[in-house]
Amino acid sequence: MRVRLLLGALCALSLPTALAAIAPACNSDVIVPDGDDDGQGGDGGSGAFSPSTTGPGGKDAGKDALSEYHEEPCKNPPPPIEDFQCDPYAQGNGDCEFGEGCYIYVDYPSEPCGQEIYGSYCAFAGPGQQGDPCGGGQDCGGGLVCVVTGAGTQCVQLCQLDQIGACPSGLICEPIDVEGFGGCL
Repeated sequence: MRVRLLLGALCALSLPTALAAIAPACNSDVIVPDGDDDGQGGDGGSGAFSPSTTGPGGKDAGKDALSEYHEEPCKNPPPPIEDFQCDPYAQGNGDCEFGEGCYIYVDYPSEPCGQEIYGSYCAFAGPGQQGDPCGGGQDCGGGLVCVVTGAGTQCVQLCQLDQIGACPSGLICEPIDVEGFGGCL
């Protein structure tokens, strides 16, 4: 029983490559002991375990847990608040001090139906250029934004969604989190 519990604990964790050999023993059955800890298993001594009815093939098989969750839609959601302190498309136009760039942001509300805030602000310009890895907006140069992409988190040039040819060759202007703005991806 202790080996099976240890194996169950290991299966619950993300297995490192060294333990991948035991992965076939991991399945989605939930081991439910009956409270009889006689050291011979949870079924009175046969050593067999009873899987939960919520695993594959159980009575709940085929049900979508998310289909039972119903979120109330926001009635008359307020428009987002805009707070643009500089023009993110016109870097170096005098909106920001020397050495600063204009960066866009979105501030998500803490309550479900609250207002998002879209805006821009001046901050020290980072060194990152198109495609460079980043951990936040200020890792990128002015006119770029740090976004999560299929190739990781990287600096992406801002672009106007309605402007054809706004991105370098091979890249397309795609919408990003800040409403109305695009990034060259």
